[in-house]
Amino acid sequence: MIDKEAFKENMKYFDKEIVLQVIDIFLDGYKDRLTNLQTNIKDIDFHGIDNNAHSLKGEVAYMSQELAEMARKLEYKGKEQDSEGLQELFESLEKGCAEFSVELSEMRSEFV
Repeated sequence: MIDKEAFKENMKYFDKEIVLQVIDIFLDGYKDRLTNLQTNIKDIDFHGIDNNAHSLKGEVAYMSQELAEMARKLEYKGKEQDSEGLQELFESLEKGCAEFSVELSEMRSEFV
């Protein structure tokens, strides 16, 4: 799920402390963002779906194109006010984020 080469390429200009902060920001916040997205979907809050999916997409874009694409699809559905398949997309994103967080946690040790 993590594109390790792309991640390392994108982070090569930063100190290890910054890289650790980037990793920790995702790990500390992704569950809340997913909870917010789930609430947005339940409430059919398209503006919230758009905003939360856009934010998540930005966090993962340089680490995982696969996750970024899932978030982009949710973002698009929010923009277009299209509720079809929202829950299925969310479940895929949720599963992907869980796998991604494990990989990212393991990768974190390379920067300590």
